[in-house]
Amino acid sequence: MRVSDILKVKAQVIPDRVAHDDTKRVMTFAEWDREADEVAGGLVAAGLKPGERVLLPVHNRDACEMAIAVIAVMRAGAISCPINTRLSQKEIDDYCEALEPRFAITNTPDKLPTGGVEKVWDIHEMPRDLASLPDQSQFSNDDDAIIIGTSGTTGKIKGVVNSHHHYSFIALRSGDAAFVDRHANSTLHALPFTSSGGMQGECLGPISAGMICYTLPTFDPAAYLKLVQEKRPTTLYLVPTMLRLILDHPDVETTDMSSVRYILTGTAPLPHDSVVRVFKHWPHIAMRNSYGMSEGGIGVSTRTREQVLKPGCVGTMPPHMQLRDEAGNVITDKNVVGEIFGKQGKARRYWRDPEATAKGFVGDWTKTGDLGYIDDDGDLILSGRSKELIIRGGFNITPLEIETVLHDHPAVKDAAVVGIHHEILGEDVAAAVTLLSGASATPEDLYAWCRERLADNKCPRTILIMDELPINQSAKVLKPALKPLLEEAAAKRKSVSA
Repeated sequence: MRVSDILKVKAQVIPDRVAHDDTKRVMTFAEWDREADEVAGGLVAAGLKPGERVLLPVHNRDACEMAIAVIAVMRAGAISCPINTRLSQKEIDDYCEALEPRFAITNTPDKLPTGGVEKVWDIHEMPRDLASLPDQSQFSNDDDAIIIGTSGTTGKIKGVVNSHHHYSFIALRSGDAAFVDRHANSTLHALPFTSSGGMQGECLGPISAGMICYTLPTFDPAAYLKLVQEKRPTTLYLVPTMLRLILDHPDVETTDMSSVRYILTGTAPLPHDSVVRVFKHWPHIAMRNSYGMSEGGIGVSTRTREQVLKPGCVGTMPPHMQLRDEAGNVITDKNVVGEIFGKQGKARRYWRDPEATAKGFVGDWTKTGDLGYIDDDGDLILSGRSKELIIRGGFNITPLEIETVLHDHPAVKDAAVVGIHHEILGEDVAAAVTLLSGASATPEDLYAWCRERLADNKCPRTILIMDELPINQSAKVLKPALKPLLEEAAAKRKSVSA
């Protein structure tokens, strides 16, 4: 069964249960299923052929309609192509040059390729023709379903191809296709449906668990906390940056969180102090810190309070993941840092990019570019990105360790560490930080803090205090954008000291 088929089963079993609520519209499983059929037929009547691509630059203000469009494209036999609505025109043009989408459905018409597409529909005016819905039995679970663009924080954006098999496996792993969640689970989030986490965990999430997905169109900590009280969700899905903003908001002290059973985080390293603060505010809530990537084949999460309280821990190392050294040899020893690889159920690829596919996928294994080690308890501890590894005077330094120390400072709101050019050492350590509202600290204060807690060669020589750190649509810090700012700050510091 394809995930679009599983939705039809859910629509028969729990037709009146709410699947999506985007603060503007409330949509049941039956409505989702019926409208997806109508739009699928409309797309086919407009000429869409199996395997063709439909571009979906859709902001979450129309999350219900986006969920309809994604399933509709699947049922038309075509491939959904969600695209980040914060991309520049050049990034959109470069990405679409490879995608070659035939049609587009959007609520952000300024985010279309310059070269254009054959036909564009507004998200509220999608074509509908139930009579033209194709026979679903002609399509295979092995067909391509969705192409997800990587975040684009470095290099050219690539499209990760996901088959129906990938999404149906996720939808069925909680039980059979008729599984009904008897605990009235619901999730509140603000992740864009155009991202991997937002698409898989939230847009398609109700299909796997029969849950209600509450979508806050644009993240704002005050609005998020208000929805917690209004909607009474059982699960909060937050990237670490969002979680910190919520913990820093004054309304956190008065918000009724009694409905919440879980806080789920992922997509970026989770600062240790955020975990401590969650348990201080809400001791009844369980936290889960997960690790995965758009390329798939990776999936692990903490399961206990002890694990999530361990800095950098993402859970017990599973059998479908490995650590390898630079020569590609599997690392079996404890406490030895290596690159993380994940085994896939089915081979993945980048869309029309065989060179990147060959570099990123080794047989059935995904090469993540992330570094980690297995501790004495058998838990996987993340160390950072291999591309972000700082080599200072011949010594390897992982930014995550330094960021953890900076996050522990009582005045620091967020921190990002990068390597900058040094004429003698090759690279030097630099940090950009933001401060909590009403808090104060100087770079000298933070230098002293680091010197007390880190080896001398790991201490940042340059610390830049900023109002905000640059982030992408998935709330990941854009470290490449920080590098020139920190190199400029280092040059100024050097000229002053001279």
